[in-house]
Amino acid sequence: MKSKLILFCSAAVAFLGSCTKNYLDINTNPNSPTNVAPGLVLTNALNSTATNTTGSVNFYQFASGWIGYWNYSGAVAAFAEERSYQFTTNYGPAVGIWNGLYNNLEDYDYVEKQGNTTKNVFYTAIAKTMKAYDFHNLVDVFGNIPYDDALKATASIRPKYDKDQAIYEDLAKKLDTAATLFKGLIGKVSSADASYDIMYKGDAQKWGKFANTLKLRILLRQSQIPGRDAYIKGEIAKITANGLGFIGVGEGGSVNPGYTNSANKQNPYYATFGYTPAGKTAPTDNHRYYIASLYAINFYQNNNDPRLGYLYTTINDGAGTTYSGSRFGPTAQSPQDNPQNRSAIGTGLLKGADMAQPIITDFESLFLQAEAAQRGYITGSVRSLYESAVQQSFTYLGAGSASDYLTMPSAVSNWDQAADKITLIMTQKWAAMNGINDMESWADFRRLNIPADIPVSDNPAAIVRTIPVRMLYPQSEYNYNPDNVLAQGKISQFTSRIFWDIN
Repeated sequence: MKSKLILFCSAAVAFLGSCTKNYLDINTNPNSPTNVAPGLVLTNALNSTATNTTGSVNFYQFASGWIGYWNYSGAVAAFAEERSYQFTTNYGPAVGIWNGLYNNLEDYDYVEKQGNTTKNVFYTAIAKTMKAYDFHNLVDVFGNIPYDDALKATASIRPKYDKDQAIYEDLAKKLDTAATLFKGLIGKVSSADASYDIMYKGDAQKWGKFANTLKLRILLRQSQIPGRDAYIKGEIAKITANGLGFIGVGEGGSVNPGYTNSANKQNPYYATFGYTPAGKTAPTDNHRYYIASLYAINFYQNNNDPRLGYLYTTINDGAGTTYSGSRFGPTAQSPQDNPQNRSAIGTGLLKGADMAQPIITDFESLFLQAEAAQRGYITGSVRSLYESAVQQSFTYLGAGSASDYLTMPSAVSNWDQAADKITLIMTQKWAAMNGINDMESWADFRRLNIPADIPVSDNPAAIVRTIPVRMLYPQSEYNYNPDNVLAQGKISQFTSRIFWDIN
């Protein structure tokens, strides 16, 4: 897989951020192995996860517009694919996700093998967990993917594809194994190994909760599949049995190797959507290219949601006094959509160049638990989990107390006023995940169609006026692994659904 990806990267595809040298990069090409300490590779791998997932433009470029969070400003004549829903096998964000995650998986695979060889269970458990994180993201974007053969280097240069549901089921098993390993490591991780862990600093109990929460996310993806309840409940029983629980308040998984306001060392999300080391007088191009969605501005304003001022700036990057967003779709650039006339990404998301990069937040975990409890998969007070999730969203953004918001006479936020609790939970999850992990909101929308009123593009080129349900396989697969990718059949972004998407 790696040799194939390197060949494709050399083809001068502009979007492939995974082919550039990143902070802490280490060469772990399996075809030219080097004797690199697994701890160093682990540090690099965790940082690369942040760079290639929630800290990457690829996790926001299409999902942010399709799910109603951001739009594209008049500062650039681009984003035609996103507005029209029409893209090819060379679509940059999809290629970047594919290459970035498979490269990242090779690092974790190296760490796992070294952990097994040296009997360092801590490295083995983290690698299993993070491989599950990467593979599940690949499944959610592409469906069937190379899995069993994916990391065999020259032993399988044309890896076969595995079924998406079978991959999910195997990931659940691997996360069970990882959680069990973490449980046995509580209080036993050496300070030397902990120093390489830039997420939980050697806290095996928190890592176990992370693994359980990731498994819960994977299981809830399957909640709409008929006849799947027994499987989900059986798998959750295994989580309950390990006794570690899920990510709770203040226990979210965030990566920080020592980000600082220096060139090439800023937090990846901040460096992508915020400002250069020169400060607010020097915004990045993406800070000017991405503006607020009219749909989102209306949602937060109409519901008196205090998070508005933290998710977005006032117009002209905070220099104005009003909030303004644009509708999704038009290609004609008007002065109204110039950055100075629209709201930009807010300070609650762009905390600073040294901010930790969240991989799974505590509020996402609490929303997952609230949904699971409402569906009868786990025990606990659904209301308490839900309200705690909303509060932690406020806390993350710096928006203060959510108590007034939660007690407003509104079915959008008030537990007592909402007739449909799943819609309430998922609407507030949508409101909280804005700019945190837009891919998760895209997945939730495909699964549940919530919020149901997210506008589709009114772009003239959007012949099919429906939000795409997947990405196309990268052209590199058709070039270097044609038999296996062609065996997946004709792929459509509108009809080739991921197995859990029956909406």
